[in-house]
Amino acid sequence: MAKRHRASTLARAVGIAALIVLGPPLTWLAILWSDPVAWGPQEPIFIYGLAALAVTPGLIGLALLTVRRSTKWLILPLYLVVMALVLMTTLVYFVCIATHDCP
Repeated sequence: MAKRHRASTLARAVGIAALIVLGPPLTWLAILWSDPVAWGPQEPIFIYGLAALAVTPGLIGLALLTVRRSTKWLILPLYLVVMALVLMTTLVYFVCIATHDCP
């Protein structure tokens, strides 16, 4: 019984970690791949909103963590800064590859 509980806890932790780490970049790539500027408004607030939408899976994963609430609030600003850097880097690489202008 303890083995089964440990395995389910490990599986849950791996799923949450994947959601936190891989969710935002993959969502961002899906948004970029759909070319939102072609069908949506071309204002910066629209792109910022899409970036915020891309971070949502990671925020859900962060909420699912089994740690104290104060720990989650300490992790949140660091996580948002790291995800902003990841999304900007992903955008640069996406544009670089799409335009075939990589250094």
